[in-house]
Amino acid sequence: MDQKTAGQRHPTLKRHESLQPLSRDHYVGLVQAQHLIKSADADGAQRRRVLAEFLDAWARDICVHFEDEERVLPELMEAADRERMLKEHVRLRELADEAARRRRQVDPGGDWMRGLGEMLRDHIRWEERVAFEHIEDSADPLRLEMLSEQTAMIERSRPRGRGRGRSAAGGRRS
Repeated sequence: MDQKTAGQRHPTLKRHESLQPLSRDHYVGLVQAQHLIKSADADGAQRRRVLAEFLDAWARDICVHFEDEERVLPELMEAADRERMLKEHVRLRELADEAARRRRQVDPGGDWMRGLGEMLRDHIRWEERVAFEHIEDSADPLRLEMLSEQTAMIERSRPRGRGRGRSAAGGRRS
């Protein structure tokens, strides 16, 4: 292992430009997943705060991202990948609905929060490491070019931190 990758478990993935906007969207989900997982060891009040932040990110970013993926990716995906993506999106939507119910509880439950975070993290990692790789390897250049046009429109629709009360790193602005 060289010095460049010695501190990384997984080397940085270089995405085809057509998939880069969708990969950038994954950052929000990964941050939320990590917060959910870490909150499992916190108290009930902290878990409710983390759940509220997740639900805000869900409504603003993650759910919209799922809809975009479901609109532009299925025809480029292998059948098994398409089936898995759609099945996991359904399950994560169900968990987001449950999160809205649990947010009203005194304690939403540490194990449940960890499970939600792990499911979201694992789904995103699978898309990046498997599904997107399969698309890049199997789609013909013309289809990737058409995807680039669609994802360019998606990219233009994303505020990417502008005007949402957050800095680029995802923290609150003062």
